[in-house]
Formats: sequence, C-alpha cells, structure tokens
Amino acid sequence: MEVYPGRKMQVRLGVTILACTLFSLPFIASGRALFMVPLVFVAGAVYYFAFYSTRYRRRRRIAANPLSEGDREILRRNVSFYGTLGENDRKAYETDLAVFLAEHRITGVDDVEITRKVALLVAATAVRLVFRRPEWEFRDFGEILVYPGGFRTDGTYSTDLNGTDSAAAGLVHSSGNVILSLPHLLRGFQHDNDGFNVGYHEFAHVLDGYHPDGIPDELSLGAYRPWVEVMQREFEKVSRGRSILRQYAGTNPAEFFACAVEAFFEKPGQMKGKAPELYEQLSRFFNQKP
Repeated sequence: MEVYPGRKMQVRLGVTILACTLFSLPFIASGRALFMVPLVFVAGAVYYFAFYSTRYRRRRRIAANPLSEGDREILRRNVSFYGTLGENDRKAYETDLAVFLAEHRITGVDDVEITRKVALLVAATAVRLVFRRPEWEFRDFGEILVYPGGFRTDGTYSTDLNGTDSAAAGLVHSSGNVILSLPHLLRGFQHDNDGFNVGYHEFAHVLDGYHPDGIPDELSLGAYRPWVEVMQREFEKVSRGRSILRQYAGTNPAEFFACAVEAFFEKPGQMKGKAPELYEQLSRFFNQKP
C-alpha cells in the first residue's frame, strides 16, 4: 500500500486535465454552450481533489504517527514477524497496519468485542501478504466480520452448530465481506509455525480476485505459466498425500493457493526443503523470503 505515490498522482492529474480538455473541445469548436467548459474543469477538479487524492492525503497524515506505544506492545507480544523487522521496515509495517485499519471496517458478530488487539491481529494477517509490494492494493472487499467461533457454510452462516459435522473458520463471501472466526484468528498467532492461519488464508482469497481460481490478479504475465505448472504438480502431490500442504489444498485451485500462502509464511523452511519450486514462485510473487 503506497502512502503518497507522488508520481502516480501526477500521472492521474495529467490524465484528468487531458480528459477535461477533450470533453471541452466540442463546445470550444462549435462556439456554443461555452459556459460548459469551466464546468467540465470544475468537475475534473472535484473528482481529483475530493475523491482520488483525498485517500493519499489521509494516508500521509496517518504515516506521521501510525501507532501508539500500546499498539506496539501488542505487536511485540503477539506478532513474531514484527520482532524481526529493522527500524525502517518496522515503521513501514506500522504505517501499513494503521492505513489498513483506517480504511477497512472490522465488526464483531454475536457480541464479539473488537478490541485493539483483535483489530491489530486482523490487520497483521492482511498486511503481511502485501508488505513487500507497496504498489498492491486490496480490492474493495467490504466489511470484515469477526465471529465468536466456527460457523455454518449452508448459507445461514450461523454459529449454532447443532446438527452439523463441520464448521468453517473463515470465508470470503460472494458479497465481498471477509468472515473470520476469532478463536482461529488468535490460534494462528499463538501457533505461528503449523501452517494454519485463517487470516492469511482468507486474505489470500481476496488477492486471488473476484473469481478465485488459484491465479491471483497481481500475477505478472511472465509468471503465469511457471506458476500454473508448479501449482499443477504440487496439486497432484496433495491428492496423493505427498505434499507439505494440508489435504484441504486439494479441494480446488483457489483453496490450493490460500493453503500454499499459509504454509509459505508459517512453514517456510519446510516448504523450501520439500517444495522448493512452490517456495520460489511464492517468494517471487510476494517479493518476500520468510
């Protein structure tokens, strides 16, 4: 997430001016309704300053003082990745967390209280995925709903599990909302080397795009074929029980990608040793070497 991309904003300003000029040409050429020309440029200015650049001006203010000392203490106690960062990276990470929390609503369901700790841990899972890719932005995925536990996947999303043999720990709804089970979220940080982190998993689905297929939207054109080939080979290993990934990864390509992301960040050493091609592809994609 870029805080204040000066070059990008200059380009967008230039495009806005060009668009206003083109819209104005018919009025200027005909000599009629010339009053529309300044209105067109006013509309362009409103778009640029009131809608586009406002986001980045707000981010720059956040970056000046992103987190409190209490926030940092929560991160030191609960997020091992935070403790590995140098001073510059730590400041960038804190800014990304603060920006994420400012731009996304997190709501508790069935009396779940969204404490500062819960909010920071939700943000920590999302930010970890995009941390080394400042040019990436999460698509508008709606609200983040935190449930008191597992929930049904029969369309009701009820936390009443009577009569069902299984429950989901997380889900990205077709409407865009991200659902996370609070106990599973906390467990992901208490046991951060077992390959299971519901936050990584669900935000990987968000990165996968509006129609998750295991080939994320941010994948570059040149990386498409190598990724598909590696994914297919490892997918076959999952079906034979010979993969580092858990069996759920064999459900479909979208679940494969999400489970692979979990293992990449939680069990990088094992992945590097047992699935080096998969590790290399994910390392290039995320621009990280955990």
